[in-house]
Amino acid sequence: MHLCFAITLSFVILLGNFIKLQATITGPAPSSGDGPGSQVCQMCYQGPAGTPGIPGLPGNQGQFGPAGAKGDAGVKGQKGEIGPIGAVGNPGPKGDDRIGLPGKVGPRGPPGSVGSTGEAGVKGQKGESGKTRDNSAHRVAFTVIRTSHSDTSSSHNTRLPFQQAETLLQGTNFDLARGTFTCNVPGTYMFTFSVGKYPSTSLYVHFWKNDAKVVSGASSDRNPYEQVSGSAVLVLQRQDSVYLTMYGRVRGESTHRYTSFSGFLLYPE
Repeated sequence: MHLCFAITLSFVILLGNFIKLQATITGPAPSSGDGPGSQVCQMCYQGPAGTPGIPGLPGNQGQFGPAGAKGDAGVKGQKGEIGPIGAVGNPGPKGDDRIGLPGKVGPRGPPGSVGSTGEAGVKGQKGESGKTRDNSAHRVAFTVIRTSHSDTSSSHNTRLPFQQAETLLQGTNFDLARGTFTCNVPGTYMFTFSVGKYPSTSLYVHFWKNDAKVVSGASSDRNPYEQVSGSAVLVLQRQDSVYLTMYGRVRGESTHRYTSFSGFLLYPE
């Protein structure tokens, strides 16, 4: 419906434009009388060309035509025949192995002479069984204690004696009366001491190696039951000696054992 209307409208517009254009080209009709109109040339009435009309609207796309009929399938060609197999050729002659003929066996040689047997060596005597090393000499340790109630000194060089050996390994040389350990096995030793002090007194304790002080401890506190202690690691040679000296009043009891001195071998030379 819309398509027909558009075509009709375009046709009417084109027809109107054609009429206007025709009138412009021809001009007014010539007069049949003798008036002025009869004197004018027909070309004088031709005016300028008119403006072209507006192009018509494009028409809608036409419908697709029906699909054509499907063509017939081509005829499949026949499978060709297999060609004949060629004849097998005759085997060629066997080649040479190129292995030489075995040689003749040579004559057997004479048997070799038997070597003489050497004399057997003299068997050595059985050695003596090795002796087990005695490590008892390397076992050095001691712990000594004081059992007396007190001991007073007014000199810093007074040796501190002991009354009882709690631990004293065999071979350990300790003099209780002089409080002195003497080295019999050279090596590195560890020593500790702890000395009890009476109340309201001062106490100084010095640890010696031979004639030289190594460490010292002191207490001047008025409170009771104070301890003066110290420790040292020493390298000793044979016949070196270590001991303690005191200045003040030392406390000792057989029950509580406030004062003790210990030492042992760490590494023998």
